[in-house]
Amino acid sequence: MKNLLLLLILALAAGSCKSPATNVEKTSLEIKDNWYYVNGEKFFIKGIGYEIGARPGQDPYKQHISDLERMKYDLQVIKDAGYNTIRTWSQLSEAQLKVVQESGLKVIFGIWIDPHHNFGDPEFVDKSIKLTDSIVTYSKNYDCIISYLILNEPMTEHIYESGAENTVNLLKKIKEVLNREHPGIPVSMSGSSVISDYINYDMFDFHAINSYDYGAYQMGSMGGANFLKWSHEVSNVNRPLVLTEFGFSVSDQGDGNYGYGGNTLEEQKKGLIRDYRALLDAGATGACPFYYADGWWKGKEDSIHNNVPEEWFGFFGYSDLNDTIGSARPVWGALKTYMKGLVLSPKNGDVLDGEIPVEVYVDKEVALIECRYHDRLIFSKKIEGHAYLNSRIDCEEILGSDTTLKIKDAELVFSFLNSKDKVLKSESIIVLVSKTKITLPELKISLSTDDLSKAGKLVMKISISNMGPFKFAGNLKYNFNSHIGWSTGATGAFDLSAINGMPSWNNGIELLQETDIPQDCMVMTPSAGILIKYGKFKTIIHDQTLLYRGNWADPIKVTNLQNH
Repeated sequence: MKNLLLLLILALAAGSCKSPATNVEKTSLEIKDNWYYVNGEKFFIKGIGYEIGARPGQDPYKQHISDLERMKYDLQVIKDAGYNTIRTWSQLSEAQLKVVQESGLKVIFGIWIDPHHNFGDPEFVDKSIKLTDSIVTYSKNYDCIISYLILNEPMTEHIYESGAENTVNLLKKIKEVLNREHPGIPVSMSGSSVISDYINYDMFDFHAINSYDYGAYQMGSMGGANFLKWSHEVSNVNRPLVLTEFGFSVSDQGDGNYGYGGNTLEEQKKGLIRDYRALLDAGATGACPFYYADGWWKGKEDSIHNNVPEEWFGFFGYSDLNDTIGSARPVWGALKTYMKGLVLSPKNGDVLDGEIPVEVYVDKEVALIECRYHDRLIFSKKIEGHAYLNSRIDCEEILGSDTTLKIKDAELVFSFLNSKDKVLKSESIIVLVSKTKITLPELKISLSTDDLSKAGKLVMKISISNMGPFKFAGNLKYNFNSHIGWSTGATGAFDLSAINGMPSWNNGIELLQETDIPQDCMVMTPSAGILIKYGKFKTIIHDQTLLYRGNWADPIKVTNLQNH
């Protein structure tokens, strides 16, 4: 009898699955098929960058701020807006982490490893490992942590100077500590999309990148969605792609029009929605826009809101030093609405035959999803408590029974409704459908060298062929990203508008572009692309590759250089 009672007690204890730190129900976490799964369900990371202690007059990297009541307020505001995760850059204290756990939000937990220090310095390596050890002693007790980030935007020249092998060794040692002490929690680093495209993420559990689409670098020539998709495919196949930073500054300083600083509040709003759509089109399953509230400390004077772009990325702004709550900018409400229903498939630019896949991730308020083509309802599905929905639409709904219609541009309008049939959000996605396989025009680049150390100049030949029924919808753009600091490298465009409609076009065209190879250029990403159209349908055909100087990057570089 005693043994039976003991077994019953043990079974009840095991079944409760309580977190020892907070006595709340534990959640299970798994990564598969490019997704996070929480408690067995697909979990799209609707995150936002958040720093406690970054209000007017505060510097989170010089002083420890522990205003837990203010943090509770912030997290409730974030949760009410539809976010399910916060992303941090430096480690939260245990008291702060407990507040996150109690809020019901998840956290991508940053551990600040100085990206400017010598990664090969034994003292620095030892210090970084000890720091990680000291944090994970308490962080491992909190299942609100769904990821660790251990480095943010290391520059190419710094990796070169520290040594690629030393960099890999440091990252692997820190990851080993986290994997051992907090097993099952994914670990990665946040690279920048335009300076880290050559880094092999196979050492990590997911692909975390900061991506600011200012219309420059490879994103200028290839388009933001295409670049993110290519970068993910060559560096981290079969792992989730999570955008850990993207956003726009509304400082007075800067050129504006979606650039680095100088954007209007309306441009910030439109730019964030545009980039959210682009990351979904790239296949991302997580997004953490930058960020909750302005950081006055970034201009080195934490009591003054300096007119520099870095201080004005927030979705909340502060009027003065006495304002500790702030006020929401237009982007806040726009993203709150946008995240009600995320259309994961179809994607803008999809070329489809047979059927149109429908994948959506919805807010708990959504009770019905509809899709219309030419104002005709072609899809309707009730949502009953599921965040993720997977279905399909037959292409016959677009093409009909007309056997002469071989190809059709289709603008599909998806609407998300609540239980009272009120439309919470609508969004149009433009695809190309056909009854048979469609071949898009092809753009290819070829280069005069395969090693930056072998030449002082690089010639890129750009070839375009098989235009078929498509037309150009913009200039052909090219870029030679040199990975030197934040320099964009040589960039430019060709106007090909006069070629549209010429009978000889399908014979193809070739263009040459040349650039100098700087001696301090260790990695280069030559790329080219042009927007084409068929009716309303538009997509960028593009090509790109990676070049290295010698073999210095072998320990850290991607080995799959296939172009997609």
